[in-house]
Amino acid sequence: MTILSAILLLAACNGDSKNDDSGGSGDGGADALVCSEQVAIACEDQIISDLGLQDDEISEGDVTTEVDGGDFLTLIDASAGGYSASTTSPWVYVRFTAEGAEKVEIDDEASLESLDWDLALRRYLVRMNGGDSGPGCVGAVALREEAYADIASIPEGLDLDALPMDDFYTDSCEFIADSSGLEGSPNLALGQWWSYPGCVATSDIPFIMRTNGGVIIKLVIEQYYGQGQEECNSSATPGDDSGMIRVRWSVVE
Repeated sequence: MTILSAILLLAACNGDSKNDDSGGSGDGGADALVCSEQVAIACEDQIISDLGLQDDEISEGDVTTEVDGGDFLTLIDASAGGYSASTTSPWVYVRFTAEGAEKVEIDDEASLESLDWDLALRRYLVRMNGGDSGPGCVGAVALREEAYADIASIPEGLDLDALPMDDFYTDSCEFIADSSGLEGSPNLALGQWWSYPGCVATSDIPFIMRTNGGVIIKLVIEQYYGQGQEECNSSATPGDDSGMIRVRWSVVE
């Protein structure tokens, strides 16, 4: 299967999403959909319970961004107080712009009615603001056969208004888990960034993502452990300082 065929297949599979937004040009150009109206989350009660969303508590995790050549490097403290505390800790919310990424100071339940954020992170889980995760239209597709550095432009034929969104509930709001085997892990659109051979290993799979502001970026998650990521990837040995996620990304045209 070609890369383009795989992209279009993924997009088509998401076409009946419970949180689909049919707006936008749909012409595959750089003028992607800008979210201006919220779309109600179909399974709001379930996501609050299943993902341990907190009310009136904002994550203390820092978000910092620096420039590295032609890329941004964003470091996100998604440690959530450690693995044992994660289910009772709030998520970290991030917004991407053409000028960089920044933390959004918002609590979990308020995030379900906000277009101000693009990603939410807690430990190894990375949600997007769209589909079953939020009221926005953030979507992304994995380019499994590409290297991040080789992506210079938006792939030809890619419909930016039909990118897959998070889809981890059935129409009757039954939870859909990913294939990691870790309890409580939803089937997220960005889930291919990691695997679990005994530690959180990075896949180096890049993604094309559309933000709520209509900015198109390429991104790859390079790090989960502050120290020891290479050892985890090569020998399944857990590193130190888990949940310190580093995202390399840049705007593409």
